[in-house]
Amino acid sequence: MKLSFHGAARGVTGSCYLVESAGKRLLIDCGLYQGGRELSEENVAPFGFDAAAIDFVLLTHAHLDHCGRLPLLAKRGFHGEIITTAASRELAKVVMLDSAHLQEEDARWQSRKLMRQNKDKGELPQPLYTQLDTLNCLDYFGRTAHYNQPMVIAQGITATFLDAGHILGSASIHLQIEDEGEKRSIVFSGDIGNAKRPILRDPTPPPISDVVVMETTYGDRLHKPLEPSIEELYQAIEETFRRGGNVVIPTFALERAQEILFYLRAGVESGRLRHRV
Repeated sequence: MKLSFHGAARGVTGSCYLVESAGKRLLIDCGLYQGGRELSEENVAPFGFDAAAIDFVLLTHAHLDHCGRLPLLAKRGFHGEIITTAASRELAKVVMLDSAHLQEEDARWQSRKLMRQNKDKGELPQPLYTQLDTLNCLDYFGRTAHYNQPMVIAQGITATFLDAGHILGSASIHLQIEDEGEKRSIVFSGDIGNAKRPILRDPTPPPISDVVVMETTYGDRLHKPLEPSIEELYQAIEETFRRGGNVVIPTFALERAQEILFYLRAGVESGRLRHRV
């Protein structure tokens, strides 16, 4: 078994891991680099492997930094099978099409800017991938993974998707591989959610494995308990309304936004938020 890293090794975006074993090549995720123009250059760089030689992609969840380069993978020759949970498949469709739309808009804006500056000599900026590329990529979504049910990916390779409790459909992936009489196991954590949250189930602990590839997005900090943080939110909202202001809460669209809406409603129903939200 050979494991190589093609993203999220020097940062927390662009997740992409290649497993080569039993005569097959599997990618775990193929995410977009995010965080500025420098990281955008990483997205256009070669993958470091032949996209056409990849047999399977196992997708942990539908955040853009985990699924956002799948259309590019297909554009560059991938024609294998993408396997994920039902919820992740539906969310990935929305997320990737939205990403393609934004990239098309950005390319048009950059082109207009160059034309206004009379610098449009040569090739104009092109999107990383288009909405058509994304629709083509969706054709490669195949079997549906179900939590806690081992799935034979190919001869000698079995994958079990475990609820990661991160967003709807998110999973950690436990691979069991037998190659030339040798058995190995490896866990890819994906992004792991917190326990005792109101909307999603608690993460399912993975089994003991030979290798663990672990996300550490918040590995260098300690979070405060949830209850004091919710109370701080309520206090900020009440104080802002008392002064006649408006409250703007920037948040990720997937999971975080729904969790905030849950607590806003809970605050209103409990009477903790006295103003109309």
